[in-house]
Amino acid sequence: MGDRFSNLTTAIAMLKGTTQDDIVCRINKKNDDPLIKVIGTSFLRETPPMYVKEQNLFLNGAVEVETKLSPHALLRRLKDVESQIGRNLDGMRNGPRPIDLDIIYYSIGNDERQQESSTSTLHGGIIIQSKNLEIPHPRMAEREFVLSPLCDLGPTVIHPSMKLSSQKLLDSVSNSSNDDNLNLHQQPAATQVLPLPRNRMLSFSETHIMGILNVTPDSFSDGGNYEGSVELAVEQALQMEADGASIIDVGGESTRPGAKEVNIDVELKRTIPVIRQIRKVSDIPISIDTRHAEVAKAAIEAGADIVNDVSGGTHDDLMLQTVSKLQVPMVLMHMRGNPETMQTMTQYDNVVSEVSSSLTELSKMAEKAGIPRWLQVLDPGIGFAKDVEQNLSLLKNVSVMRELVNRCPLLLGPSRKGFIGKVTGETAAEDRDFGTLAACLAGLQDKGGKLQPTILRVHNVKAVKQGLRVFEAILKSN
Repeated sequence: MGDRFSNLTTAIAMLKGTTQDDIVCRINKKNDDPLIKVIGTSFLRETPPMYVKEQNLFLNGAVEVETKLSPHALLRRLKDVESQIGRNLDGMRNGPRPIDLDIIYYSIGNDERQQESSTSTLHGGIIIQSKNLEIPHPRMAEREFVLSPLCDLGPTVIHPSMKLSSQKLLDSVSNSSNDDNLNLHQQPAATQVLPLPRNRMLSFSETHIMGILNVTPDSFSDGGNYEGSVELAVEQALQMEADGASIIDVGGESTRPGAKEVNIDVELKRTIPVIRQIRKVSDIPISIDTRHAEVAKAAIEAGADIVNDVSGGTHDDLMLQTVSKLQVPMVLMHMRGNPETMQTMTQYDNVVSEVSSSLTELSKMAEKAGIPRWLQVLDPGIGFAKDVEQNLSLLKNVSVMRELVNRCPLLLGPSRKGFIGKVTGETAAEDRDFGTLAACLAGLQDKGGKLQPTILRVHNVKAVKQGLRVFEAILKSN
């Protein structure tokens, strides 16, 4: 209940700030090292409430921590945090509560997990069965909303008593949910979500379209159309929303091949008034397309919700820490060099594996800076430091890339790009919408044909939305 994401981030901050003064246990050495350190985060998923149905959707995630606390001391700390956030520990067990923290696995020191770290198989740790604590969690094997986040952290971790990996357990739950003979205890499906400011969620129960709104004089497709007129820009944003856009991407600096960097003051002057005015008339999520931390901060304060950085946070040394403090989603894109130099840097031995590897490193850097994976979206950077064949190869192998980046949500931005013109012979960018639609639909599925969490960044929202509706209807048909 309440602001679920805020409750989650508050709980994690409290756990990270745990000191010996917060706990009742003995630790041999008193020092300033944290007693609980966050190592990794999953993506977040929503599920309908269980048992007591008259409550809001649940928000589920998993966090890997390193701790000096014993299992029972850690449990006491978790319950203390729950209580401080507002949970009535003596109230209805499965009733509405602001936060619910559980220990799923617990591995001690240099045990099997550490010893086998050089292999692809990791061990889930110890088994505890006491009056107050059971590890592994006794009902985890039947709950997709537990197993899916665990797979985000490590699909090969082995359940210590069942001797099955997290992925095997998840596959078993998924297969049973597809069975016509569902049992009475079947758990609801978990839907991946992206948290947004003001207690909103972008649900990946559908593919999302991000409408491009360039308030620049020199963008390759729509440059000059909306520059200098807040009214025209807002009118276009509202039209794209009506046409089916889930997000409006506002950009004040062209990143087309050869473009020069824009002064930050100019970028602010172009974007902030537009964002403020859109927010006055619509609650649609807004992303700010910028490489500059100062612009990102100002845009979020003006009402934007997402930071979309074509440099993946590498252009401005302050960008990652700025987004971390803002605690908003960030799109991390792959690019070599900068817009002026990138098309001279298209040498790859294997573009799919190299781009995926770079994106994984960007994701790790962001997480280390304090941007959890549940706030990350990755973008392979179609058209940025890639030639025609490399762009086509990336789109053909999006399903492979998804596995290589641990199934992070992807943003794909092929809209009206030059490689479409090379393939079709269309020299005018605005005549490449049919090719754009084909490129968009090519990257939506995993290897098994299932739709995956995707955002499509496009100019012609109506055309892509129509094609997407038909494509998804075909996939869902019998």
